[in-house]
Amino acid sequence: METWKQTVYICLVCVFFTSFGVSQLAPVLPLYFHELGVYTPESLSLWSGLATGITFLIVGLVAPFWGRLADKKGRKITLIRSSFGMALCNILIAFQWTPEGVVLMRLLQGFVSGFYTASITLIASEAPLNKTGWALGLLASANLAGSLIGPSLGGYIADTVGIRNSFIIVGVLMALAGLLATRFIHENYVPKTNPEMLSPSKLKARIPDVSGLLSLYVASFIYALCIMSLQPVIAVYIRGIVPSNTENLAFIAGAVFSAMGIAQLLSSSPLGRLVDRIGPRKVLVASLIYVGLLNIPQAYVDTVYELAVIRFFQGFGLGGMLPALNTYLSSKTPRELTGQVFAYNQSCLFFGYFLGAVGGASLMAWLGFTTLFWVSGALFITAALWIWWRLT
Repeated sequence: METWKQTVYICLVCVFFTSFGVSQLAPVLPLYFHELGVYTPESLSLWSGLATGITFLIVGLVAPFWGRLADKKGRKITLIRSSFGMALCNILIAFQWTPEGVVLMRLLQGFVSGFYTASITLIASEAPLNKTGWALGLLASANLAGSLIGPSLGGYIADTVGIRNSFIIVGVLMALAGLLATRFIHENYVPKTNPEMLSPSKLKARIPDVSGLLSLYVASFIYALCIMSLQPVIAVYIRGIVPSNTENLAFIAGAVFSAMGIAQLLSSSPLGRLVDRIGPRKVLVASLIYVGLLNIPQAYVDTVYELAVIRFFQGFGLGGMLPALNTYLSSKTPRELTGQVFAYNQSCLFFGYFLGAVGGASLMAWLGFTTLFWVSGALFITAALWIWWRLT
């Protein structure tokens, strides 16, 4: 087997484990805060949004540093650092007894997170250009498979052995991903001795289509803002539409998360191939509009089943977004600068995640869920128009 293909397949397994760990957190975090003494929906939303968003803020701030290190030392070291760091922080979350302690651990996790993004950078630099869409589509499938299983299985584990023990189990899986990356992932990239740290102002001289690159950064920011505006508070929304005496709430919230993941898993690989065939622009624009339109009816559901069905169909559009974005970005980036260019994109993504998590929770507390669903849907469509206007 060719070395780059082996690297892809091992990355798939590692990304699956880490994605499982990250997605497991979303449906149980509000329930964990409830155990720690936070009871009102507004407070649960705000604490969940802060705990989710603070990680993304720190990742966005430190991403350029890790990107430069990846160009200097190789991309594999980033995978190892990220997996073991996330494992330790996840285990430490299980031993917190205050909301502030959980937020602190999530802040520390931000300094070491980024396994999936590091895998994207590695694959984008190792895979042949005509296979990049296919490889990134597979990587997205693995990430989405973990996202699919994480909420439902994570919710089941939390209901069975307790939320604290579920964090420990997930931490062990993340450490296993680190061991696999250390032993089996290989890269052919020859690190530069002292790579230049590119500031945004220096991109113009080194990258042919810098305006297209910056437009992709803006699109990544808008995409992340929309996605994360709902992620931390959807479990609170579900709590409000199910009967008050409903049991196994963590499992139900996880199943609703998983409904979207199933569709993403089914669509990401075919859409990755479609990106290679017709180009990323058409796939990206169509996906953004489709997802934006399906965001709005979620504000008017009466049962959790209706919500799950709509989010399932919405997942078909989400499956094409990141493979198209990352393929587009890879096509505009010199291989020796992949780490830093993708790191700046990661910063845009995670700043969007942070503002979405905190802003979404704040908007929900201020104006309610209906406004939140409408605003998120409108932003998805705005991102589509931006891509159509700015990129060719």
